[in-house]
Amino acid sequence: MKIFLLAFCLISSIGFTQIITRGPYLQSPTETTITIMWRTNVPSNSTVWFGQNQQQLVQTATGNSNTTEHTVLISGLTPNTKYYYAVGSQSIYGGSTLSHYFYTNPVIGSQDSLRVWAIGDFGKGNAGQIAVKNSFLSWNNQNKTAVWLWLGDNAYNDGKDSDYQSKVFGLAGFSDIFSFMPFWPSPGNHDYNEVWQESTFLGIPYSNIPLEDHEGPYFNIVDVPTQAEAGGFPSNLEVFYSFDYANVHFLSLNSEVYDFAQTGTGINRMINYINDDLSQNQQDFTIAYFHQPPYTKGSHDSDDLYEDVMRTMREEIIPVLESHDVDLIVCGHSHVFERSFLIKNHYGKSDTWDPAQHLVNGTNGNFSAGNAYIKDKYNQQNDGAVYVVCGHSGSENSDGTMDHPVFCYDDNGAGVMGSFVIDIYRNRLDGKYLRSNGTIQDHFTILKKNLAVENTIDTLCLGNSMMLQAPLIGGSDSLVFSWENGSHNTQVWNVAPVQTTNYSLQTTDLLSGQVVISSHQVVVENCVSNIIETAMPFTIAPNPVHSTLQITASTEILSVRLFDMAGLEVLNSQPKTTITNIDVSRLKEASYVVEVLINNRVYRKNIIIAH
Repeated sequence: MKIFLLAFCLISSIGFTQIITRGPYLQSPTETTITIMWRTNVPSNSTVWFGQNQQQLVQTATGNSNTTEHTVLISGLTPNTKYYYAVGSQSIYGGSTLSHYFYTNPVIGSQDSLRVWAIGDFGKGNAGQIAVKNSFLSWNNQNKTAVWLWLGDNAYNDGKDSDYQSKVFGLAGFSDIFSFMPFWPSPGNHDYNEVWQESTFLGIPYSNIPLEDHEGPYFNIVDVPTQAEAGGFPSNLEVFYSFDYANVHFLSLNSEVYDFAQTGTGINRMINYINDDLSQNQQDFTIAYFHQPPYTKGSHDSDDLYEDVMRTMREEIIPVLESHDVDLIVCGHSHVFERSFLIKNHYGKSDTWDPAQHLVNGTNGNFSAGNAYIKDKYNQQNDGAVYVVCGHSGSENSDGTMDHPVFCYDDNGAGVMGSFVIDIYRNRLDGKYLRSNGTIQDHFTILKKNLAVENTIDTLCLGNSMMLQAPLIGGSDSLVFSWENGSHNTQVWNVAPVQTTNYSLQTTDLLSGQVVISSHQVVVENCVSNIIETAMPFTIAPNPVHSTLQITASTEILSVRLFDMAGLEVLNSQPKTTITNIDVSRLKEASYVVEVLINNRVYRKNIIIAH
């Protein structure tokens, strides 16, 4: 009998083929890293093969061993680059197709374009959920979608592992998207049904347990940045977190930290985190998202007495977000679509709504009609926010009054489902409501006055000429320049003063209407040789430079930028030190302009790169 059992086990182990039962899927991409996760039917080691050519996956990364739950962190990647990948153990058994790829993020603070796709209450495992996904892929038409937001209630009915498997990761017609689109989740009350299972209080699933003890399938599935690996501020928890992409900051909050014992412990810890995170945020746009919305009149009514979670988010969390001038708040929970005007300071029920106090802009926000919402990055005040409810990406609702006064547009009904798309480029944010039938039903635009220009000091040898150029930060692609009261109307101007001269430049952003004026001083010197001796508060060496340029100053160097002779920015660094080494080895041999920001003054020198 023992011999029979041994032989049976041996035959079974040899013949048991390894199969991927979940994924692979992508988590927490940064400029240089990404995490890849998958599940197999039998334990093994974890290996990812990757490379920029789908036919040459020559690099490898390894993760946890002897497991069915595989997690591999890939590091040392190049920013803003597409990679292909495959997964396996000793050999490849999954991936390695044209649909198995990922992008690393661009450098934080850059002006790269960004498409965001947001879905809420989607995990029903039904035809509507699949139709919502297919409508987006068809409408998107192969465009890069870098951020996929989950707005909670991601797997019905209880957020069990089996719910996630059958209705999300393993759902035919939906599961194919995971191989190339990383998701950034937030949890909902249905996801928390399993989280709270062991800690109910008198049958109520919301009880006051420490945030560190929030455990369950949702938290096992995700791998989000808790130590600010992707930007933002460390939360030290997966319960809530933040990340950056280009010039956008995202804040994933958790409405389910509310407890019906009303101790406020979880909410207060989240408030402290929001303040810590947003106090250091310098991005052009900030988007917060979580499950239970502050305003809705759909399948849920935020005015109802028993809707304590929505009330608490409205009364305690929204004032904090608005104090940091957050631009967009996106939620799910109510199985409808609702989109607000640009509003602020409304923290009560709907009958307390007062347009004179709360309505910043009562138009529809339509850019083409000249009604875009405009905010100012630098005015240090609350310019209002737009609120979106998108809780019908697999769920539907025909009830509800749909008449909350904060909303500019709403949509619901039998079979009505959809998703929310956000496009951001430079200082423009466009929000679009995409129905599952492929039509855009609502859209709005937020423009940000974020153009900044520094005053500059340049040096010039007598008898020579130089190109004046405004060191601009932010703004749109539609800028108009006017030097010296209109005497020269381009961004760069060739000048040859015979004495130290001050020039002024007016820059107008035609998109936002913002106007900034800067001063540019050219110091003319008598040069004995080809070397210019100036009283610049820093030194640059060597010049010409082969690979590494060292800049040394007596005070903190705030930023260093390099421009080619056409005025194109080719390098941007914020060292915040008195000595910095700049790698220029990847730049081609040519003349460049080094721009150094010290003590809020800009200084520039010419250098030559010669490899």
